[in-house]
Amino acid sequence: MIMKRIGLLLTSLILFCIFAAAQNDKVSVNEKEHNFGVIGDKDGSVSFDFIITNNSDGPLVITNVSTSCGCTTPSWTREPIEKGKTGVVTASYSPLRQSGTFAKSVTVSTNQTSPIGLIIKGEVVKSESIVKKLPPEEEYPVAVGNYLLKTKELSFEKVSYNEKKSITLEVFNNSEKPITQKMFKLPKYITVDFDPAIIPAKTAAKVAVNLEVQDKSLYGDLSGEIILQIDNARQAFPYSVTVEEDFSKWSATQKANAGKINVSSSDLKFENLNSANSKILKISNSGKSELNVRTIKASNPSITVSKSSFVVSPGEIAEIKVNVDKKIQSNLSSNLLIITDDPNMPVYKIAITANK
Repeated sequence: MIMKRIGLLLTSLILFCIFAAAQNDKVSVNEKEHNFGVIGDKDGSVSFDFIITNNSDGPLVITNVSTSCGCTTPSWTREPIEKGKTGVVTASYSPLRQSGTFAKSVTVSTNQTSPIGLIIKGEVVKSESIVKKLPPEEEYPVAVGNYLLKTKELSFEKVSYNEKKSITLEVFNNSEKPITQKMFKLPKYITVDFDPAIIPAKTAAKVAVNLEVQDKSLYGDLSGEIILQIDNARQAFPYSVTVEEDFSKWSATQKANAGKINVSSSDLKFENLNSANSKILKISNSGKSELNVRTIKASNPSITVSKSSFVVSPGEIAEIKVNVDKKIQSNLSSNLLIITDDPNMPVYKIAITANK
C-alpha cells in the first residue's frame, strides 16, 4: 500500500515538472542569473535588463515582478507582448549600506506560465578600495604605433658626479603580436635594461634607463636623446640632467672650510650687440679653500665664454669674458650655469639677455 502511494506521488511530481517545463517553454529569458561582479558601496545603483521573449501562441502579459529584498527594485514592460516579440524586466540593485557577497531573487509572474525565478548577484566593497582598470590607451597615453607608454620624457633632474640614477618607463604592447625592443644609440653615461626585451601581445613591460656620469668634463646641464629600436622603427626619447659635485662624502669640517663663490652679477644684459657683444664677469672666492670651477655652460650655443674650467684661490678674483654672437636672428633670453665645488652653491645661474 505504501509503495503504491509513493508510486502515485512520483508520478504526480513527474507530471507537474513536465507541465511546468511546458509552461516555461512559452517564455525564454536571455539570462536566468546575472553577476554584477565587484561594485562599490557608494557608486550608486547597478541595473540589468532581463530580456523576456514570448514563444507562446497568444499575447504574454507580465502581471507582476517581486524581489527578495528592498535593495532591489524591479520595473517591467506593462503592455502585452505579442507572439515572437520581447519585453524587459529591469532589476536595479542599490549597494548603499550593503557589504559582502549578495544573491537576490527576482520573481516574474505572467499570464502564460508559472512564476519565473531570476537571480542577480555580486559583491559589495568599500568604494575607495576599488581600483578601476583603464583601457590601455588611457593608462598609457603616449602612443608610438602599438607601443604605448605612460610617458617618454626622461628628466633625471639633479645627480651628483659618480651617482647612479634610474628612471623606469612603463610600456604596453597593444598589438596582437610580440614587439621586440633593443638599444640603438645611447650616450656613454646611459644604459638601458628591458624587462622583457620581447613583449608579448597585449602585455605590459618596463624599460629601465640608467644614468651614471664619470666624466668630469660633463658637469652641468646635459640633454639629448636616446634612441631605441622598436621592431623595425627607431624612436627617440629626450633626456635631461644637471650634474653636480658629490658632497655626500664631505665631512662637516670640509664643507665649512670649502671655497665660496661670489659673482659680480646675476644677470648680463647686452643692449646692442652691434656696439658691444662682450662683457666681463668676475668670480671671486671668499671661502677658506680653493674654489674649483668645474665648468661654465651656456644653454644657447650663441653664448660662449673665454674659459670654462679653472681654480680660484681664497681671496682671488678671476675674470671671464662672455660673448654673444652678433649673428643671432632675434632677441635672446638664456642662462649661463657656473658649476663649482662650493657645497652651498654648486650651481650658480646667470641670466643672459641680448637685443638684436
